[in-house]
Amino acid sequence: MSSLDRTVHAIGAGLLISLGRLKDPRLKRMASHLIAVAGGVLLADAVLHLLPNAIAEFIYGSHR
Repeated sequence: MSSLDRTVHAIGAGLLISLGRLKDPRLKRMASHLIAVAGGVLLADAVLHLLPNAIAEFIYGSHR
């Protein structure tokens, strides 16, 4: 695992631990929503990059 992966995993673990220690339900809900939005943005970004490549490979790969 590269140092970037370890850093990202450490940040994610820290966020989850701090989310578990929040006492105010509004703050906990807001933090949960922010994490969900960030995950959704990353997933949408991955789909927007992978889907056009897969479609192009399907279309143009059949002409070889």
